[in-house]
Amino acid sequence: MREILWIAFLLSAACYLAACLLFLLQARARPTPGFRPWWPTRVLEAGALVQLSYLVLYAVLDRTCPVFSLHTALGIVSLVAVVTYAVLGRRRRLEALGAFVAASALVFFLAARATADTSPPPDNRWLIAIHITSNLLGGGILLVAGCASAFYLWNERRLRTRRKLGQGAKLPPLESLDAVVHRLLWVGLPLLTLGLLTGRLVIRHAAVITLGEKLRAGLSGASWLLLALVLALRLLAGWRGRRPAYATLAGALGILLVIVLYVVRALIGEGP
Repeated sequence: MREILWIAFLLSAACYLAACLLFLLQARARPTPGFRPWWPTRVLEAGALVQLSYLVLYAVLDRTCPVFSLHTALGIVSLVAVVTYAVLGRRRRLEALGAFVAASALVFFLAARATADTSPPPDNRWLIAIHITSNLLGGGILLVAGCASAFYLWNERRLRTRRKLGQGAKLPPLESLDAVVHRLLWVGLPLLTLGLLTGRLVIRHAAVITLGEKLRAGLSGASWLLLALVLALRLLAGWRGRRPAYATLAGALGILLVIVLYVVRALIGEGP
């Protein structure tokens, strides 16, 4: 069974790499002869399906809840990001965004392979399970929102400098990126809110709170506050343009930094 697990890992990673290259090829200014526009998305979806099978098989063989293992948790983040893009990318010109999502999924998947150790069952299993699951789902969605904001800023700069759209890679329209970010904030922020609230309860019941835990909690809270402010100003003041894009990107980078801190903690031997 371990051989099947290894094959599934390699096949999923290969699909993500191929999807990234196909998205980049599709985003070229000049069309490629014989290229089918549905190829990149289908390969990306195939990678997600194989990765899902891998995560389920890994959890069964390891006999642990997936959310209590940093290995599978990182895989879930990448899987959520891929599924989010696959849903939002239909009938939208988001090829360049798809390349970044595929590359990010590959990086997360490879990082997950390097952090395969699992933590022992915690005392408050259900509370921590809800806390981790909501953070994984919300984090994966909001990372895509940050990526879309980055492409918004890039494309907006091209238009401000009056660069011809025929030069360089084809980037998604500003309207599509703005709509994608808005929808992702509506979905991802409530999940992150649930994760923060349950995290406060977990910390309250903890016997010892380390400096690293305080740092991650503070960074998560600051990211949530920034993203909540963006959503509130969009609703109340019609906030649009570069400023909310910069703020969303900063909030997403904060969430990414929290994930990186978890990975670093696991790699130095302290567990997830």
